[in-house]
Amino acid sequence: MSASNVHPLPKRVAEAGDLRLSALDRLSNVDRQELVLELPLDRIDRDPDQPRKKFDGETLVELAQNLARFGQIQPVEVREAGERYVLIDGERRWRAAAIAKLAKLRAIVTADPGTPDDVLDRQFAVNFHRDAMALIDQARYLQSRIERLGSAAAVSEAIGLSVPRILNITKTLRAEGAAAELRDSGITKDADTIGAVVEVQKHDPAAAEALVGRAKSQGKLTRKEAQEAARLAKERARRADEDGTDTRDDRGAIVRDFAEGRGADRKPKPAEPQLVVLLACEGNELQRAQWNKLSRQHGRACLSLVATTANPGCVLVEFGTHSEPFPADVLRILDARFEMEKSR
Repeated sequence: MSASNVHPLPKRVAEAGDLRLSALDRLSNVDRQELVLELPLDRIDRDPDQPRKKFDGETLVELAQNLARFGQIQPVEVREAGERYVLIDGERRWRAAAIAKLAKLRAIVTADPGTPDDVLDRQFAVNFHRDAMALIDQARYLQSRIERLGSAAAVSEAIGLSVPRILNITKTLRAEGAAAELRDSGITKDADTIGAVVEVQKHDPAAAEALVGRAKSQGKLTRKEAQEAARLAKERARRADEDGTDTRDDRGAIVRDFAEGRGADRKPKPAEPQLVVLLACEGNELQRAQWNKLSRQHGRACLSLVATTANPGCVLVEFGTHSEPFPADVLRILDARFEMEKSR
């Protein structure tokens, strides 16, 4: 390399934050895509449009203690905004750093993060697949994208979630009373469980309150428990309509029946049809062999409409009662139809 092609670095840099991407024209295009700097914490701002709104205070304190003891292990990611920086990924670490009273954070400065919608969709995907987002945050963001793009199908194309799953999550926005309390509590992120409690709430708010109270005391509520409570609530409401009685005469009876093992002798109301999405695998030889093995052992392959997987780019496939993640790009939809649950 000739001397005329050598460009010396600035003689003085007051702080790492003085190195702006716009001032690094001497670097190659590849080198300029990402730059890791140590930035003053007070020059980093959170993204006000970040899809994730809720952060657990207790775990933030724990992370702050880890940062203070072991230092920062993974840099946050930011974009330039005038003389300041806006977070793309790492708001939890940024919040914890403030609690720990750290002066600086290492950050990847991204030169071209894409459009604002690209950034938000990426933030959603990262938090969603880490299972880090509250269900209400998931639902609100997906609903806002539906309103912006015009349909759940367009949102599915943009972020990679199936249409049924998007609709299943957004319908939890309609939860009220105890059902909304359960949704916001973090006890479960399963949209079907919340949907079942919505049914209990609709038929007997007192029973829904008792059910959610029991879930809080136990720290959990399974989908099966919620669906059974919903079945009993519907059955009780049906009988009340036939008898002309008021279900409020025995508040919480549904939950007590379920908790004490009663109600099994009652004739259940016929199950409602459920959406079934049948899948085929068009992946490599190893993937197809695994697919065929699971199909033979457990049953036909259907897309899971409620459960998630932490594997990036994958969806959860249900083979009977067994679930397994598969890359979304090797799957093909064979059929989508409504079936009674027992036929699945």
